[in-house]
Amino acid sequence: MKSLSRQASYGEVLLGLTGALLFWILDAVIKKFLIGCELPFLTILFAPGLMEFATRLLATALLLLLVLAAAWLIRRKEDSLAQLEHGRFLLEEMAIELGHKNEKLSAEITRRKAIEERLATLADTDELTGIYNRRKFDELLGIELRQEPRYQRGLSLMMLDIDHFKEINDRYGHAVGDEVLKELAYLVEDIRREADTFFRVGGEEFCLITFASNGANLETACEKIRKAISAHAFETIEHLTVSVGATQFKPGDSRETLCKRTDDALYKAKQSGRDRVVIG
Repeated sequence: MKSLSRQASYGEVLLGLTGALLFWILDAVIKKFLIGCELPFLTILFAPGLMEFATRLLATALLLLLVLAAAWLIRRKEDSLAQLEHGRFLLEEMAIELGHKNEKLSAEITRRKAIEERLATLADTDELTGIYNRRKFDELLGIELRQEPRYQRGLSLMMLDIDHFKEINDRYGHAVGDEVLKELAYLVEDIRREADTFFRVGGEEFCLITFASNGANLETACEKIRKAISAHAFETIEHLTVSVGATQFKPGDSRETLCKRTDDALYKAKQSGRDRVVIG
């Protein structure tokens, strides 16, 4: 780059000297042929008088200065344009780099959100059956208990327990037992009402938060589920029944009192021969 710059400077000086030489020749031509000076042309060109020589030197110097100044201005403009172009290039590079970083950041945010959603799902969902777990049951039941005195929608609690489930595990193995639990969960999820919420709260125990206007309607809803399970042809076992205990919300009920009446009703269903519904 320095060599090119030096060559450009030599060119500018040479251009200035060429211009000065042409000026000297033009001045001699004018004096000789237009003004009609009697001296020979070469004498006028190379041996002018002192005053004329000084004038030509001054004109030459001015011409050189003008050429150098013009060249300097042009070069400065070119340097400015080069700097602007370089700055634009750097900005484009920064924009591309920022774009890549934004893409990576967006991908990382999406990944983290997916992880958070997955963790939230795992926290509320039973890993085996895919329905809500005991933690979610406690949370939603607490919400419904706070709302029921105000809205009076007939809050009810239903508990299902698989009859002789230990015998299934002992006879067929725990892998088959797990498949039975999953199939039962899919069946109840398919037939439950939209307003009902289904949970697995223990090994072979399931709960539904449901709504019924009276005990008879609640018993009808429980019988529908019990009969559907009893009539279902499970893939891995011959037959399956459940015992069902249920109760309705009463004024002043807490989580403990509502769950205890449901447990007591389920216990009565078990003691009464299983495969039946008891309303507490």
